[in-house]
Amino acid sequence: MFTSPSSRSARLLASGAAAAAVSALTVSMLAMAPTVAAAPPIPAAPPAAGSTAEQFGGSSQALGENIAGQVSSSDPGPAVTSGDGSGPARYVALGDSYAAVGRIAPGAWSAGPVTCVRTDDAYPNVVARELGVGTFVNASCGGAVTDDLWAPDKGGVPAQFDALTEDTDLISLSIGGNDVGFGAVLVACAVRTNTAAPFLPVIDAVTGPVAEDFDTTTGCADVIDRQATAALAELDTRLNEVYAEIAHRSPDARVVTTGYLAAMPEDDATIASSPACEPLMAATRDERDKVRTFQNDLNDVVQAAAERNGATVVIPDEPGHSMCAPADTRRVDLLGVETGAAPVHPTTAGHAHVADRVLAALEG
Repeated sequence: MFTSPSSRSARLLASGAAAAAVSALTVSMLAMAPTVAAAPPIPAAPPAAGSTAEQFGGSSQALGENIAGQVSSSDPGPAVTSGDGSGPARYVALGDSYAAVGRIAPGAWSAGPVTCVRTDDAYPNVVARELGVGTFVNASCGGAVTDDLWAPDKGGVPAQFDALTEDTDLISLSIGGNDVGFGAVLVACAVRTNTAAPFLPVIDAVTGPVAEDFDTTTGCADVIDRQATAALAELDTRLNEVYAEIAHRSPDARVVTTGYLAAMPEDDATIASSPACEPLMAATRDERDKVRTFQNDLNDVVQAAAERNGATVVIPDEPGHSMCAPADTRRVDLLGVETGAAPVHPTTAGHAHVADRVLAALEG
């Protein structure tokens, strides 16, 4: 998933304890309010657009204004908005960038800290709009790991669990990819394999935040077979603690857990025929197979933990929509250039698909 930019505004550098206290107080006050009229309405879906170039319109000023508006007007806490009240009373979205980040273009970003990169086309926003929830609390944040559910992250974003209350009746959860080094796997298996030796120190410095706590210099196979495999085992246990805490804080909530969209296609022929996925061909065939197995293993761990803890689980990994598919059917994008998505993240179409699956699961 997505690692937040290293630069932080002064407003986002408050102490973790203070930020957590302010966030908890704010959410509690909103929960106790007799109406949700004080919260702004859930934003409408941003207009559909094509490539990154088309969306940005060549205007760096528009992007700058979008970022500046978030930094100056947003506190680091969750975004709280209101719907028409025809659906669940209080919906809280928890998770990493596969819940937070969609199209990264001017006009598409949601309220909240710029480091979280929440966007209005991300699946929790779609679900909130479609359900007509009373209050929608979006605590998801790009770069999140399970620890960030309990404690403020390094940029001062409050613990996501602080958004949960006893009267929360719907929760969505998308977490685990950063814990097991999905970004590190892609750096080791796609980025470093395409980098000449003299430039590797530069690449390693730039991709360090993406591969945090993982050593990508040991090679693709080692990152997957040793580092990520060990992290998967830890995640399996950690997720039991996540669900126990959710049950403690919001005992009556229905929890819907989402897995990860398929990034790597099932066959090498699709990769070889896709200009967008050319970097993946620099890895060996065995390494590409390892990436496929790894993404499936991650979803298996997410699904097993959800099922044994009584959560509804959605694994949106249907084939044919990987980052190597044609741009108009792509649900994850490798570079994001053709769809406006963040690199190796869901496209708008991908988030719409996850939202459809979540809504169908809620009806079931």
